[in-house]
Amino acid sequence: MIKRYLDFIGESLEFLLESDVVYSEKFRKVISNIPSPISSKLLEIENKDLPVRSNYFDILKDKNDTITFLPDRKAQEILKDNTKEMVSFRGEGGWLTNNIKENGSIFDMLGYTPQSTEPYKPQSSDIGEVVKKIVSPSSGKTWVWVKFQNGEGVYNQQKLTVVDDSSAKLWGRGRQEIGIGRGIRALLSSTGEKIVDKELEDFVNLYKSAIDKLNDKFFFFEEVKGNDIGHWYNCDNYYIRSGQLGSSCMASVHPSYFDIYMSNPDKISLVIYKCPENPDTILGRALLWTLNDGKKFMDRIYTSNDSDIQLFRQYAKENKWYYKYHNSSTDSGQAFDPEGNSVKLDLTVNIRKGYYKRYPYLDTLKYWSPDSGVISNNSHKGEYTLEDTGGDYSRCDNCGGSGRVECYDCGGNGEQDCSNCDGNGEIDCSNCAGNGEVDCSNCDGSGNIEDSEGNEVECPECAGKGRTDCSDCNGKGKEECDDCGGRGNVECENCGGAGEYDCSDCS
Repeated sequence: MIKRYLDFIGESLEFLLESDVVYSEKFRKVISNIPSPISSKLLEIENKDLPVRSNYFDILKDKNDTITFLPDRKAQEILKDNTKEMVSFRGEGGWLTNNIKENGSIFDMLGYTPQSTEPYKPQSSDIGEVVKKIVSPSSGKTWVWVKFQNGEGVYNQQKLTVVDDSSAKLWGRGRQEIGIGRGIRALLSSTGEKIVDKELEDFVNLYKSAIDKLNDKFFFFEEVKGNDIGHWYNCDNYYIRSGQLGSSCMASVHPSYFDIYMSNPDKISLVIYKCPENPDTILGRALLWTLNDGKKFMDRIYTSNDSDIQLFRQYAKENKWYYKYHNSSTDSGQAFDPEGNSVKLDLTVNIRKGYYKRYPYLDTLKYWSPDSGVISNNSHKGEYTLEDTGGDYSRCDNCGGSGRVECYDCGGNGEQDCSNCDGNGEIDCSNCAGNGEVDCSNCDGSGNIEDSEGNEVECPECAGKGRTDCSDCNGKGKEECDDCGGRGNVECENCGGAGEYDCSDCS
């Protein structure tokens, strides 16, 4: 039946009612970028009433020689039947996990039974059908069970926008396919336009090439430098202001904020992902640094759609770049190497010295030293921290930007008084208990001994005192402190002998 229908497309249409010719946004943009007389003719008839059997034309990204359509009769039926509530998803998050223990009461009220361990996580602009909605008695939030084309889940109503049901049906499932050349010939024939075979053949080849470009996942990536960095940071050049890209604090600042990037094209560039549907706009960006050791490091990735973050990482691997381990504003040097292994990098770059008029907010290499020209993720290498959204820099009041403060225990000397000897270098002699004398060994401390005739006489060793100088301390009563080696000072425990330690305010 479908074959017979397709064979009939090019036949006489004189008995059909007229309908507006409608293109999808993607179809229109593809043909708009094809330099061909056929493109001009197709754009001229859009939204015009014509006796067409096929309508609502769209591209088929997986097939470069095929387009999709709806029989016009079916399209008109859809437009008359608008009974189901359809919604589009916007932003990020806002869905309940499929955890029965945590969310079972909400699921029971909706009649929703999870079919998988995770809910479907739609991208911004995904369209789905509302099954049921309820208001949570505990939180007051409205939760909605939505079936999208690729999955289902329960979503916060604040993340959903009601859309025209007919639009979702017209561009959803149930569409038919036809070869691009045959479909365009049939469409233009409805105008009475004479088709030049060579023009149609050239158009088909250009159309196939355009679809091939859409399917090349890296075709729309580009590395830009200099003033182009300021251009692509500006939100006016975003395809849609959503996701991390749309919420970036640098999305609407003056280009002068990026002077530190634009003035160092040999060390800093920007990787952009252009929108396939509108290459004059971007869907994501990430800074690319050339480190002092020659490695290329791709910094935090900002995208409109979370799914494109992985595309950036694949692009980095393709180019043998290193890329950030945690896609956040942490200054950690943890990264993935081009093979996908976790490594620790020294993220240090030498750039043009001196002060810049304004500064951007930096995520990773945020520590800057104007005098040395070093910018790094190591706070010890920079006097200033570039984390100000107003174009300024900050300098820690506690450490002056050095990242280190003088140890208060040792006053910066790295040593402190030995606690064993109180800084004297000596302790009481253990043999004489600090007295300097011990009992005379000759008279056992009595001061007298017996002579050869048995008479008691004065001990010649101690001169009758019964005490002699301690041989261990030579009568001083003190001996060298073993803990400090007689110096009176030991390494400071607080700073480990460094005389300073990491600043608690900024490190």
